[in-house]
Amino acid sequence: MNVERDLVEGVKLGMASAFDQLYELYANRLYHFAFSILKSKQDAEEVVQNAFFKIWEKRYSLESNTSFKAYIFKIAYHVTVDLLRERLKEKKYQDNLIGKATANFNLEDSIDFADLLNQVNEIVKELPPRKSEIYQLSRVDHLSYGEIAEKLNISVKTVENAINFSIHFIKKRLGDDSLVILLYAALFL
Repeated sequence: MNVERDLVEGVKLGMASAFDQLYELYANRLYHFAFSILKSKQDAEEVVQNAFFKIWEKRYSLESNTSFKAYIFKIAYHVTVDLLRERLKEKKYQDNLIGKATANFNLEDSIDFADLLNQVNEIVKELPPRKSEIYQLSRVDHLSYGEIAEKLNISVKTVENAINFSIHFIKKRLGDDSLVILLYAALFL
């Protein structure tokens, strides 16, 4: 821990050698973390590069008395989720993901996926009626915030607030299982 703290202090001072040592300590672990989710070497490498780029950008505000490991993994998690969302929008990536899912399909996975969908649908029913309606229009009918606002004669900010509330509510109800949350994020956000 003292070595890590000294390296973080060095990075705060702009020492490239300290940054390189932190990179050596965590790059491989971050790569495996990102690869386990994204299933792409190139994307996992991109996550590592982006996470460390963010560290370098924020080097002056790093806290040496907190866990650097927790901080870098939190950054990597957010970069991974953002990249996953971006990739899911790409047709080629979707086709590749469907191909892998079909090749590795088994009944147990299908049941787990169906259970997650059912669980999310049940949680959505617990939302206040207006928030449930807005969530359904956004996530099921795929309307933009502007289209929902126009349709319901409310402000875009109200739509945004309702979606944020709904997502937070659903995540909270799904519990602390980060894999379930990640799957939920990939499918519905």
